[in-house]
Amino acid sequence: MSGQLPEITEVPDVVGFDAREACAIVRAAGLVPYGPDYTAEPDSGIVMAQAPIANAGAECGAAVFLWAARGGYANDPGPPEKDPGKTLEPA
Repeated sequence: MSGQLPEITEVPDVVGFDAREACAIVRAAGLVPYGPDYTAEPDSGIVMAQAPIANAGAECGAAVFLWAARGGYANDPGPPEKDPGKTLEPA
């Protein structure tokens, strides 16, 4: 066989990133981001899972599938916690 071996790159770890940023990171690594089952790449939400896994070797131009959760950001603290020791006073 006289063909060249394919160029291999490392799959970046983008779990926990904003979907748009994750897609940009995947593209910068020479890979192609997609949603599950080759759907369009996610454009909002936080990446909750990816395949192949981070740090795996992949042929340049290969697909990386991203599952993103909609409606929230990684640094969003969520609703404030209730203090069970405090009660409302009657008006």
